[in-house]
Amino acid sequence: MNFDEIKNKASELLEQNHETVDAGIDQAAEFVAGRFGHEDQVKLVAEKAKDILPGGA
Repeated sequence: MNFDEIKNKASELLEQNHETVDAGIDQAAEFVAGRFGHEDQVKLVAEKAKDILPGGA
């Protein structure tokens, strides 16, 4: 498998499972915000991450 095939497969999986990925991003953001604070900034980064992933909002 070459890099393009791997990238395409990863994109397909992200599109098919975007709700699960979004939930994972939200959980990670909650952990980081709870551990280090800066909740508004962490939430903003999490939303940006979800926006750039295939299948995202």
